[in-house]
Amino acid sequence: MSNQSITTFLMLPVELVYRILDHQDQTTILFSMRNVCQRFNSIIDTYYRYQTFTTLDLRENPIGDVGVQHLANVLRNNTTLTALNLAWNKIEYVVAEHLADALEHNTTLTTLCLGFNKIGDVAAQYFGNALRHNMTLTTLNLGYNQIEYVGAQYLAAALRHNTTLTALHFYHNQIGDVGANHFGLALRH
Repeated sequence: MSNQSITTFLMLPVELVYRILDHQDQTTILFSMRNVCQRFNSIIDTYYRYQTFTTLDLRENPIGDVGVQHLANVLRNNTTLTALNLAWNKIEYVVAEHLADALEHNTTLTTLCLGFNKIGDVAAQYFGNALRHNMTLTTLNLGYNQIEYVGAQYLAAALRHNTTLTALHFYHNQIGDVGANHFGLALRH
């Protein structure tokens, strides 16, 4: 019988975990090490590179549905990220709901780019609901997202309640005259 003790990753000293984090890129820290357990969250929250992590550009990097869900979980409690680019990620309305829910609770994100995805009218409703509560987002890019006049109606209604959004990029969606009218009415108020 040997008297060997088994050390797990969870038992490592904080300083050693910092050294491991020094060799990881931002996306690995965000997706693989965040929300694993409370101890890791506490360590990562105090890690310098994570504290200064303000921009995440994942455009044309199909992170998949599970990746979007993990990102949404991180965004709910993240206090450093101010800009997130998820353009060209094949995001559809099913996982867009997780992002919208996270946006509703996030207090630091100011710029969100979701251009060139496929969120459609259903997710436009989710983002409309999020914009009614989020008071930090200033720029939202929803260009090329297959949103029609119904989705435009939800987003326009949200603009009546949201006073912080200063730029809504909505190009190349099929909102037609009806959708444009919804935005026109919202902007008058």
